[in-house]
Amino acid sequence: MSAEKEVKDVEEAPAKESLLVYPGRAKVSSHVAAVLCCPLRFGGCDSCSGVSCTPDGLIGLNTYDARHWAAAGETDSDLAPSHPPAYPLGKDWKYLCIPTLPCMGGPAKSPPLLKPDAKLPLMLRLACSIITPPSLISGDACFAWQLDQELCDSKQYMISAALICSGLLSLVQILRWKLVGGYTLGTGLISVIGTSFTFLPIAREVVVSEIQAGRSGMDAYGKFLGTCLAASVTELFISFIPPRYLKKVFPPVVSGTCVCLIGAGLSVAGLKYWGGGVFCAENDMSRAAAFGSPQICTGNGDVALPYGDVHYFGLGMSVMIFLVFIQAVGSPFMKNCSVALALFFGFFVAGVSSYTAEDGSSLPYVNSDKIDQAGVFTFLWTTTFNIGFYPPAFIPLLLGFVITAVETVGDIQASCDVSGLPIEGPDADSRIQGGLLADGVNSFLACLMTCPPNTTFSQNNGVIAITRCASRAAGIACCFWLILLGCFEKFGAAIASIPDAVLGGMTTFLFANVLVSGINIVGGSGNMGRRTRFILAVSLGVGVGVSALPNWAEGGGLAGFHGGNLKHNIGLWPAKDVCEVFPTEEYESEPAKCTVGAYTAASISQVDCTGMGGAYTAPVTATRTVTTCIGNNGNCCVKYNDSKKMWRDSLIIIMKTPYCIGTLLALFLHLLLPFETEDEDTVGENVKESGEANM
Repeated sequence: MSAEKEVKDVEEAPAKESLLVYPGRAKVSSHVAAVLCCPLRFGGCDSCSGVSCTPDGLIGLNTYDARHWAAAGETDSDLAPSHPPAYPLGKDWKYLCIPTLPCMGGPAKSPPLLKPDAKLPLMLRLACSIITPPSLISGDACFAWQLDQELCDSKQYMISAALICSGLLSLVQILRWKLVGGYTLGTGLISVIGTSFTFLPIAREVVVSEIQAGRSGMDAYGKFLGTCLAASVTELFISFIPPRYLKKVFPPVVSGTCVCLIGAGLSVAGLKYWGGGVFCAENDMSRAAAFGSPQICTGNGDVALPYGDVHYFGLGMSVMIFLVFIQAVGSPFMKNCSVALALFFGFFVAGVSSYTAEDGSSLPYVNSDKIDQAGVFTFLWTTTFNIGFYPPAFIPLLLGFVITAVETVGDIQASCDVSGLPIEGPDADSRIQGGLLADGVNSFLACLMTCPPNTTFSQNNGVIAITRCASRAAGIACCFWLILLGCFEKFGAAIASIPDAVLGGMTTFLFANVLVSGINIVGGSGNMGRRTRFILAVSLGVGVGVSALPNWAEGGGLAGFHGGNLKHNIGLWPAKDVCEVFPTEEYESEPAKCTVGAYTAASISQVDCTGMGGAYTAPVTATRTVTTCIGNNGNCCVKYNDSKKMWRDSLIIIMKTPYCIGTLLALFLHLLLPFETEDEDTVGENVKESGEANM
């Protein structure tokens, strides 16, 4: 039944008036529900179903003013607490800028839902999430001993491209397009998308592995993009599966475990950056074992210090302190943009600070060379990568797309909830189907645009909730600002110039939010039976353990130098086991000899032996195969068995990527273990509420 017919039926049949109950909200009469779902009054532009776009509806005019509630026969008290009081349009929006100070009596009441504001806080909140993955992927190519200068120099382009991709592809989600067969493309909500953190560990693994193997970093990133192109088809198929079936196979205990482990694994990377950089953190002891001294951290302007130096710690702490300050006394607007503001503050602190070296010279933490060399304007494809295919990453990427699809279902339901739309029923299912299809299409297009896969951000829900703005005009304006910032090349260069320690302070908090979201998903239903606890204990135990000790699955873990030797020699599946042709070396099977009379010596040179009148016998040499790697940084195989190496690398990627191994364990146990009595009563409720907690 269409939304127009539902509204018409309600308006023409007052005798059948009933109370509608939205989860977590007060009961609302059917007349009010009709107002909520009226396209001309609730944001328009197909906000409830297949309704044509209207100018007033697009920008959120005529929204929630007192006349609408009066026409429905409702008063302010009838709507509390699920809806704010009915204000005249535009009144009391000052609350967004009022600090939370005791002397000011706290912020004013929230304004009514849907007004065409909040473009800037939405853009600022999401910008940090968008720029982080390309910064980390390209940054891995900037470290010594795995340096790929071309990919390292592409960092500012990759940041700009990520912003442009996010702006362009978000329009597909927000505007919602009708397709044949009753299907849709897009959610018709504020659903800004960006580079997914789910694929970040795999992207970094592919790039680093290829560079350490002596291949081009640009080609390595191109192989990652090409593999994502092939794997993205998975989400296209998933989009046509009814959401209720997806939520049965991937209940909160599975999807929540995955999100928890994504956050746990990435939080480790955040701390590595905070201490000075990823490469120096991972190779601090490995380089010492190979060369006798730890790896020095670069990537912080002209300052080069060992990992964990107090100066790096202080830069990262400045970001964290400012985050706490904003949360304590900041206005709702500042809290909504806290991550971006804290990053800019840390950048400012680094810019006005310097390090005094032992020779008395002053070294800056921020080097402006990239900003000075950057042009004014850039766009997509000004830098290109050769599209390829990396077989070992294909299976992990398939799993990644399945998991992001499950996340998206919950994110869309949460967006519907905070936007005042139903989270169950035909309209909600249509939005979920359209959102999943758009995510699959956008991920495919993003890879063609030289960006990693893009998925719907869960931050959309928080932005809508705190700004009380669900108008899609805000989302469209956000897209405009993202595209504008991406085209401004010096902005990307400035982001690329942020010291690693400052970036670490921001990403530690940002990635920890992903972990908290996972906890919220798992515990959102309020039920934690023995079966659920067992699944969590096994999957989180292994997943969190892998994030702390990746060498559990592979000798040497993530380290290079001596760690590369260990990868070849030991571990769950040593690389030497898939090597077909080993290097060879010559050795003395019999040493040289000098015979003088009845005496024979092996330590006398030929000249001395001849001088003594002895008979010199040259050493006998032979060739042997070297299967043990010593001092070669893991480069100890002439030719691998391609098939075996593909399966070996695929297994190792899964085993040492926390969310891959943890999610697979959770899914296996969920399908294997029977529901117990205490779980059977609530399993249906858990499936129903799986999306509500995904925020």
